[in-house]
Amino acid sequence: MTALLAPGAVQARLNLGLTQSQAEILGGPEALERLGAAYSQGLDEEVVIRVFPDKADLFEWMERFRVVEVGLVSLSRARDLPVGQFHDLALWEEMDVVFLSRQGTSSQRRALLRDLTKGFLQPDPVTVESPRPVREAPPVERDIPRPIQDIPQPVQEIPQPVPLAPPSPAHQRGIEMAREGHHAQALEILADLYVATPADPGLAYDYLTVLTWAGLDVEALIVAEPLDLDQAPLYVVEAVAKALRNEQRFDEAADTYAQALQRFPEEFDLGAGLAYTLAEAGRAAEAADQVAHLRRRYPQDARPLEVGIYVAQVSDDHAEALDLSQRLLDRDPRHEGALRARILALHGLGASHLAKELAIRDPQVVSREFHWRLQADRAAHEVRWGDFEPPTEPLRFARTDQALVAIETNLSALDPEDPAARPFILLGRFDRIVALRDRVLMREAVDEYESLLAEGVEIPDFVWAAAGDAYLYLEQPEEARDLYLQVLEADPGDFATQQALFYAYVELNDFAAARTLADALQAERSPWLNPGGSNLSAPNVERLDADVLAGLARLYARDLVEAQERFEAMHAVAPRNPGLVRELGNVQGARGWPRRAQRTYKDGLAIKPDHLGLGMGMASTHLGLHEFDLAGDEIADLDRRFPENRQVQSLKRLWDVHQMRELRASAAFSDSSATGPNERELRLRSTLFSAPFLTHYRLFVEGFWSRGNFPEGRGTYQRYGGGLEYRGRDWQGTAALSFNHSDGSDLGLALAATWQPDDHWSVPLSLEKFSADTPLRALRNGVHADALGLGADYRWSELRRMGLHGRFMDFSDGNQRAILSGYLRQRLHTRPMYTLDGVVDLSTSTNKRSDVPYFSPDHDLSAVLTLDNDWQLYRRYSRAFGHRLAVSGGAYWQQDFGTRPVASLLYEHYWQTAERFYLVYGGALSRWAYDGRGETGSEYFIRLNWRL
Repeated sequence: MTALLAPGAVQARLNLGLTQSQAEILGGPEALERLGAAYSQGLDEEVVIRVFPDKADLFEWMERFRVVEVGLVSLSRARDLPVGQFHDLALWEEMDVVFLSRQGTSSQRRALLRDLTKGFLQPDPVTVESPRPVREAPPVERDIPRPIQDIPQPVQEIPQPVPLAPPSPAHQRGIEMAREGHHAQALEILADLYVATPADPGLAYDYLTVLTWAGLDVEALIVAEPLDLDQAPLYVVEAVAKALRNEQRFDEAADTYAQALQRFPEEFDLGAGLAYTLAEAGRAAEAADQVAHLRRRYPQDARPLEVGIYVAQVSDDHAEALDLSQRLLDRDPRHEGALRARILALHGLGASHLAKELAIRDPQVVSREFHWRLQADRAAHEVRWGDFEPPTEPLRFARTDQALVAIETNLSALDPEDPAARPFILLGRFDRIVALRDRVLMREAVDEYESLLAEGVEIPDFVWAAAGDAYLYLEQPEEARDLYLQVLEADPGDFATQQALFYAYVELNDFAAARTLADALQAERSPWLNPGGSNLSAPNVERLDADVLAGLARLYARDLVEAQERFEAMHAVAPRNPGLVRELGNVQGARGWPRRAQRTYKDGLAIKPDHLGLGMGMASTHLGLHEFDLAGDEIADLDRRFPENRQVQSLKRLWDVHQMRELRASAAFSDSSATGPNERELRLRSTLFSAPFLTHYRLFVEGFWSRGNFPEGRGTYQRYGGGLEYRGRDWQGTAALSFNHSDGSDLGLALAATWQPDDHWSVPLSLEKFSADTPLRALRNGVHADALGLGADYRWSELRRMGLHGRFMDFSDGNQRAILSGYLRQRLHTRPMYTLDGVVDLSTSTNKRSDVPYFSPDHDLSAVLTLDNDWQLYRRYSRAFGHRLAVSGGAYWQQDFGTRPVASLLYEHYWQTAERFYLVYGGALSRWAYDGRGETGSEYFIRLNWRL
């Protein structure tokens, strides 16, 4: 039968199969002898020729049992075989026979077999003496019936075992000691006897059997190698097959079991062993077929069900294991193996709660460790269920809260000092981190994670991902990024972690990495899927998410034009997707179109009224458009429903800031190189606003003080007052009374308003009695002015805006000044942390009088071009720092004095902290012309905005 070699050696044997009819066509035993000799000499292997009753049996031994490597079939039959079922080796046209090899034969071996076969088929083939005996199955009578067994067996004569000599006294003593469990002492005796008389088959049989009892399977197989198992007793064949199975030489073990069944077809254990081996070899379908055969052959016996349960468990077929265990329980309700199998199957199918109930009912059938496993897995299932969309919004954390309670209950029942409990304690702690993340208890999740790190615990990747989410929530994006990268190193295709990594990159201002990642995710995914090879395509949800990330990568990097194009294209394809509607509205808001964004959010809320993102977007636009009554109600509702959401928290902070008092203050000092005494001027200004009341109103008080040196002496101006501010959707305005002290005291009145009918137009207008723009030198000489202003601004987007403004000033000395100015501001370059704008400013003015003590040209005109550079050097959530450099150059023309070049250089720093504090400081150098004389000036300034 099977030749057995030492572990690691290759089985040197070729199994050649053919039907009885093909054997006769080939020319009988002599032709088969020549064919076997040709293969044996060319391969240097033993050749076994097996004769089968028909081709169906032959194919099963080639495909199902994978024992026969080369088979012969008729040409007509070969043409009917499916393409790829076997490999063609050669065609023997004279005999109308095709040589085939089974699947799994390597390409090198097929090439060798093909050459040997063709050599045999040459005219006048040379008869070659085989270096190894060729064992041939005897011819089969046509009227021999098929065996009762469903597994077809090659029909051949069963050799009679060789009579064994009676054991010697020492041999008998070794056997008795082995039966008593003294394997080591028994093996010492039997080994000595085996070395002295290796040719004694009875001694070899018992020696290798005791070796298997002692777990020495490798040594047993070495002893079995020279033996002819066709002559061996059943217990020896079973021992060898089991040793092969233990050593995971599954194909050889399956061959041994299958061939042993030819000699002992009634032995159930051989059939069971074959099923076990096939299952352990990963040949699940063949193992299931063998189980089905055993159930048909032994229909009233419970043992085939037990075999089937094991096979199903090894093959992870939990549904089959559940079915078979129930059938076994129907026969014997207290069958512990079936009870255990049912619990395991339910656990494997994800029904840990049912498995736990059964384990509690019959606690003796599973170990305490498995009870702990059921408890841990049930809690883990609760954690996973908590991540699904809840039945109602208020219950979104109900399952996660249940999971946390279950985890704490499990952990409290485990003894930390028990080594067996340690793995389950760690599982509970791992799951607790995930549950705390899902419950948005991020500080607790990080504390638990860092505690495990401090203990030196090896942490699985799913916990890394949960801890990364917690760190990102707690505004620690560096730690989050590193953990996400660890997860992706272990599982590069984890899409959820790749999405989280994108947001970590954004928070780290690594916009290039975020964009590269988003574009790669988009490129790797097809828009459509064909699940199961279906002809009906289904949308790929991951591709849509990747498309959104790619759009957001542009939005966060300030490439708003492309972001808008991408989201508009996605929205056109899926107009009723609320997530896409929300992102489109966000882009529109970022471009400075709050009314347009509001309409978009409104359309989305009509589709899904309770959508969180759309609700936040709508509340944000209401706040930006000064619809404070609506914004307050919406933000309060969002904060009540989603207090844990970071974006809701940010929106709530903006509302809280809106509700605060506001202080605006500034100071500036200027100096110039004017002829005569230097004109040095110091200006201090502050305005304090009350908290809002009656939704749209704020009271304010203000103060202004300035002092300057002029040829005629020092001038000082003080202004104190207060008023009322209104902020509405389309109108904003102020009304203020002031007391002005310079060369006397005067009462001032200022009215200012701006009308914004849409996202593009704004129209400012103002009216002042005792204008704040009156030059200090005029005030020094007892002159003040009233003023009227009107303008219009048009803003296309964040990239371009322009305006035209007019102002008329009526001085108390009879002078009248008219000013007309216009500007165009165009974005020239945008990067995530840098912008460059070009600004063109044009201005002209006329004065009725020029014989006044302050600068008052009859007519002038200026044209200035500015390159305005803005770098954001640092951004960390609500904290930011940057600097700005504005370089200007142009020309100034004054009537009677001609044209002179002008230039200026401005540099400033700006700081922002938590939406409550904004500080700007810097300086400027300028070169201007007054009455034809060039003058160099400098100014240093500081401004702040503080919410109190």
